[in-house]
Amino acid sequence: MSEMSRDLIFWPVAAHFFLLVFLYAWLSLVRFEQRAGKAVAGLEARISANLSNQFEAPLLFYAIIILLWTENLISLTQLVLAWLFIAGRLLHTAIHTLTSGVILRGMVFMINFVAVFGLWGLFLKDRLFGG
Repeated sequence: MSEMSRDLIFWPVAAHFFLLVFLYAWLSLVRFEQRAGKAVAGLEARISANLSNQFEAPLLFYAIIILLWTENLISLTQLVLAWLFIAGRLLHTAIHTLTSGVILRGMVFMINFVAVFGLWGLFLKDRLFGG
């Protein structure tokens, strides 16, 4: 990709950032409602747990994005995998915060795992085996 187009990889990063902003705002609102006695039971704990989860697997995502961008290795495949990761994060957040479907949440988490595994796998293949 050209120097200009490699920056497209930052759109999925921005999407994750806005997911974090949304979760912090939602958590604040729910905590405010909880003090007023209007909150849905357990919602605060689910949002808080999901917010904490946004700083676990996504660290691997951010690390590989930085490496790919720095070495100018962004391809359409990596861009698709990055968006797949974000789609998985959004689905995971919805399931984690709005349902108690642990099995479904685990299945959706696999989307994130496969996407990050793919990003890292392609990067390491190129670095360790020369493409």
